[in-house]
Amino acid sequence: MSISTVLYSGLSGLRASQTAMNTISQNITNANTPGYVRTEVVLAPRTQLGAGGGVEVTSVRRAADRFLATASYIAEAARGSSAARADILSRAQSNFGDPASSTSMFALLDDFWSAMTEMSVDPSSTLRRVDAVSTLQTMYSEVHRIGESIQDLVSEADQRIADAVNDAQSLINRIADLNKEIQLNKRTGADASGAENAQSALVDELSALLDVRVAPQTEGGIHVRTSGGALLVGVQPATISYTPNSTPFATHGTIRINEGLGLNSNLEPYIQGGEIAGLLQVRDQDLVGLSEALGGFAGALADALNEVHNENASAPPVGNLVGRQTGLLGTDQLGFTGRTTIAVTDATGNLTQRLSVDFDAGTITSEAPAGTLSFSNTIGSFASVLNTALGISTPAGSASFVDGVLSLNVGGNGGVVVQQDSANPSERAGRGFSHFFGLNDLISRPTPLFFESGVDAADPHGFTDGAITYQVTDSLGRNVATRSISISGPLAGPTSDWGDLLDSLNATGTGLGEYGVFALDNNTGRVSFTPNPGFDIALVSDSTLRANTGVSFTALHGLSQAATAGRAFEVDVDVEIAADPGRLAVGRPNLSVALGQRVIEAGDNRGAAALVAARDSVRSFSAAGVLTAQSTTLAVYAARLGGEAGRMAQDAERAQLGSQAVATAAADRRAQIEGVSLDDELMKMTQYQNSYAAAARVIQAATDMLDILMSIGYR
Repeated sequence: MSISTVLYSGLSGLRASQTAMNTISQNITNANTPGYVRTEVVLAPRTQLGAGGGVEVTSVRRAADRFLATASYIAEAARGSSAARADILSRAQSNFGDPASSTSMFALLDDFWSAMTEMSVDPSSTLRRVDAVSTLQTMYSEVHRIGESIQDLVSEADQRIADAVNDAQSLINRIADLNKEIQLNKRTGADASGAENAQSALVDELSALLDVRVAPQTEGGIHVRTSGGALLVGVQPATISYTPNSTPFATHGTIRINEGLGLNSNLEPYIQGGEIAGLLQVRDQDLVGLSEALGGFAGALADALNEVHNENASAPPVGNLVGRQTGLLGTDQLGFTGRTTIAVTDATGNLTQRLSVDFDAGTITSEAPAGTLSFSNTIGSFASVLNTALGISTPAGSASFVDGVLSLNVGGNGGVVVQQDSANPSERAGRGFSHFFGLNDLISRPTPLFFESGVDAADPHGFTDGAITYQVTDSLGRNVATRSISISGPLAGPTSDWGDLLDSLNATGTGLGEYGVFALDNNTGRVSFTPNPGFDIALVSDSTLRANTGVSFTALHGLSQAATAGRAFEVDVDVEIAADPGRLAVGRPNLSVALGQRVIEAGDNRGAAALVAARDSVRSFSAAGVLTAQSTTLAVYAARLGGEAGRMAQDAERAQLGSQAVATAAADRRAQIEGVSLDDELMKMTQYQNSYAAAARVIQAATDMLDILMSIGYR
């Protein structure tokens, strides 16, 4: 071995030791830097000059463990998803308030029942009436507040999705840029660990937003995909975008990826974890379920109170009864069976006219004067004949059915009272005459409160223009079709009936025939839609209006969130009763008395008792959001609504705690392999300091030998 070889060997040792000490110094400096992966120097013998040619640094590599990193990404994505859900659901539950609080929706409902119980003691008390009406208004105001808060949370989740998508796009771009830097360093033989560390930290951030999987590229850098397979970083970064929509009950758009390429660009089916997945779930499922349940509760409570209130009357009876918006037309079949009684009273409440309505026979029988009038089986015909019957009463009255609303009026300070026949009560789609038309409703809504309209398949559907548009997605969330059913041509004709409309909706190719079935329930007249397995159908828009009622197809049948969940916004104490609590009907009239006798006394408390009894009577509730179909009491139903909100929040919190523990464990295990141990690094520093000193001594020894040899040769 020549002296030059010894010198080269010692010099390579100095350089290798110096590189190693610099690397160790960098590790120690970043010991507390989050996401930093320690670097290691890889040494190998130099063989260019033969055996003993020294040592060389073949690479400076990161001590990264791909499999532990993947486990960390999975755990972090689960944590991000559960944290987003837990945060929003916790706030949603807090909106319902503590059931023990005196200001919660449930406590206010109890206050109303208590006020009605106290009303039984003194039904004529104006103060008690005002208190009962005010308490019920306050309760429904709280329902409105909760409903609006839930929609605010939907809007917040939607905006957070947009923000998270923007953050993810920024991270994707930066990861792709670092790919180029890493590849350049690899090609030139420079140290790429700094860029790789920076890239790793960015991937860690991205994994909290999206569930990612990382694979190395041959030439350096990484490919990044979602766990569903969507490529986020390859040769070029993907382009993702989302436009939020803060409109209540909106049909939200989708997260788009590489939309300019003209491919199926919905990213959402490929997202299975991360904050974005959690926000999508809470926006599209959790909050929708709560909103539907709240709307169902608001509607069910209103319907139960109205059922009783329509059998009650105030003392003395009021002279005008204005019904609810039914969405029906005068040409619709009347569809009632059984009998009902409509009474006219004078200003003191004494009976002056009794009209016995027999829907089976199609007759109205009056007593003063005695006579019988016949009507055909349409709403318009019945209203016209009833108008005639009231017109011959004393005091004279009138009836009208205009734009979906039935009204009864009696002049001369008289009153009008409607009551079911006890032996053969009237009924259409499960509700009595006054209850169905809402003639004496305690609770009202501008649009249909319930969706059992009783329409018949042979009735004209009444829509002359507009369109109903649906968006179809498959089980993976991919857009399959957008179908718009337009009310035009023969379908817009005056003789086109509900059967024709259903045929158009169920048509293959132009309707939704391939994806589900619209059906009309012959007992209730409600149209329902059942999607085929593997498809999800979302209403995009509905511009139809049924004549001049202002009621659309989906509003009439409860086929949209605005119709069902929207009840939490719109249901309230009837404006007439709110303005005049004296109209609160707390007595039960007796329409079997003789003409000239009083039909109701001011001290009658049977109506108030019946309203209180509605709280504990068992009734059937349809499925509404997170509340399943059930038979129970109003009190229990309200409690279950609060319980479901609490359960969802608690389940989300448990999921968050569990995923946080898993994420922490995965991060700790990864840190054990990839992190910096100061003790280990200091030991290595000592080792390389000694090797540096040894290499220096080799060079010094070779120098001394060379000096001796030179001096011998000189002499």
